[in-house]
Amino acid sequence: MRTIATDGVADGDWNGVGDVVSDLDRDGILEAARDYIESWLEGDPDRMGRCLHPDLAKRSVEIDAETEEPVVDTMSREEMVTATAAGYGRRYEKPYELSILDVFQDIATVRIFSSAYMDYLHVARFGDRWLMLNMLWQRRPGR
Repeated sequence: MRTIATDGVADGDWNGVGDVVSDLDRDGILEAARDYIESWLEGDPDRMGRCLHPDLAKRSVEIDAETEEPVVDTMSREEMVTATAAGYGRRYEKPYELSILDVFQDIATVRIFSSAYMDYLHVARFGDRWLMLNMLWQRRPGR
């Protein structure tokens, strides 16, 4: 599996608002994002469940087939774990790119560009773990 992880927030760098992002935080954020995308692509529901907050909201804007109007599709943590267990993500190619877009204290925004999707993840610190709290995603054309 080819993975590219990039971020504009290197250890000791300012994140734009005066906070320094530590190696530990950066690694925790990237680990949570990797757990999400790799568990989806590999069909690992246990790993998926570990990286998602119980109140996860995963959303996309879809076009309703009947009305042809945009609608919001929302998935919960339970629905994501079930879809992962069913192997819906296993049919996609494995390469992906992770980018930390921003970090502020206990919250971060991560972008994942994979073979099938563009995901924007809101990751938050809960104790000593970083978990996915909100996601906005869109399927890439032709996928």
